[in-house]
Amino acid sequence: MVGNPQVSLAPMRAPKIPRGRRGFTLVEILVVVVILGLIMAMASVLLRSVSATQKRSITANRMANVEAAIVQFVMQQKRLPCPADGTQSASTGGAETWAAGACTTQQNGVVPWRSLGLSAADATDGWDRRMTYRVGSALVAVSAMDLSWCDPAGTGALAAGVCNTTCTSATPANCTPPSTYLAAKGLVVKNLAGTTVMDPAGSPSTGAAYVLVSHGESGGGAYLDTGVLSTSNTTDGTEEQKNYVNLALAAYYVDDQTTDVAGANHFDDVVLRPSVLSVANKAGLGPRAH
Repeated sequence: MVGNPQVSLAPMRAPKIPRGRRGFTLVEILVVVVILGLIMAMASVLLRSVSATQKRSITANRMANVEAAIVQFVMQQKRLPCPADGTQSASTGGAETWAAGACTTQQNGVVPWRSLGLSAADATDGWDRRMTYRVGSALVAVSAMDLSWCDPAGTGALAAGVCNTTCTSATPANCTPPSTYLAAKGLVVKNLAGTTVMDPAGSPSTGAAYVLVSHGESGGGAYLDTGVLSTSNTTDGTEEQKNYVNLALAAYYVDDQTTDVAGANHFDDVVLRPSVLSVANKAGLGPRAH
């Protein structure tokens, strides 16, 4: 008689999964996700920094081109150009608002690209916004930038509001020194601390012939190429707002090397502000010895 077979009551074990085929645990997946998130965040910051640097470089190059075009204009016209109306579109705008030796208005004033022989794109910054342009009111009059009859060795006064053209080396009393001609001409420029860095009423006069402003990454107070006013994507500082294009000619303009400062003093404008004398010299109309 055959007995019943012995039945093993030992618990059955799940088959072992080879180590090479084992899946990721939840903790491992979370670690990978966190690492990827950190890498993407760092890459985003880096790309934004590179992009901002590139746009500032484009802005600097375009500002230099506008400056050269203004010098060329002064060579030919012996005066500075007035601003163009920034509210106009690229197809209709770009001409300076000049009549009878004066600017009809400087409010909404942008680079007069058409009058300077530039394209509408040449008058925008790296963020594709139009550059604001303001000019010393006395410097747009006929021959206002011609200092060629001023003589540094002179001791005389102005003649009919300009440098005396009867100036000779034999008659130094007739010669008008450039400091006399430049007095009270140009724009006032201050920094964020309120310190005056360019002053036409100073001694000597150091007024800015004009100010050329890119409103930076924030873009507040600049006109788009369509003639629409851009609003700031950050909170612009109270002093930075003095440079806004839609304001009338201001008592002073602001330039500061501090950039991307948070709070009430935020400032990221890029400003070009050459002196009256430097523009005249570059145009070949500076003071000469007679």
